[in-house]
Amino acid sequence: MSQTYYRGKDGNFYPVQQNNNRGYNNSQPQQQKQTYKKSGATYSRIRNGNFEGDTIVNAWRVTKGGLMKATVAPYSGQGGKGREIVNSGGKSGNQDKEYQKMICTITNSNAGTTQTYHVLMNVKTQVISIKELGLCITPNGSGVTRSGKRVTGYFGKNYKS
Repeated sequence: MSQTYYRGKDGNFYPVQQNNNRGYNNSQPQQQKQTYKKSGATYSRIRNGNFEGDTIVNAWRVTKGGLMKATVAPYSGQGGKGREIVNSGGKSGNQDKEYQKMICTITNSNAGTTQTYHVLMNVKTQVISIKELGLCITPNGSGVTRSGKRVTGYFGKNYKS
């Protein structure tokens, strides 16, 4: 830290008194509180079977009601083989989107309940929207849990709906 000086009335230079507290609390410097992730999602490729090469998703999130786990797998309907794609056309021709039909099983560990939903996954972005619950699963997002594990993905509130 460099010393600063001021010129007095007599023409001499005198050191300036440094006042570091500037009226703030003189306690320890403030630290930013660490934020921990409360959800995550793992995207994996299926290696064999009718859906070879497709994506399967395992997601989890911590809520006030306990741990919520979701497993999302491809769905082909009755007796179908392979994946089923749904095309969505926008008002203008360049807004076509491809969605893959998936089946989502959500388990609440505290309540012991299991629910199944039909969902669509955007093929390009891999975002899965669960409209009945107002939730979405996305591969975006990374961080650290309270126990120190590195986590990617997000399973939580769908802010676009």
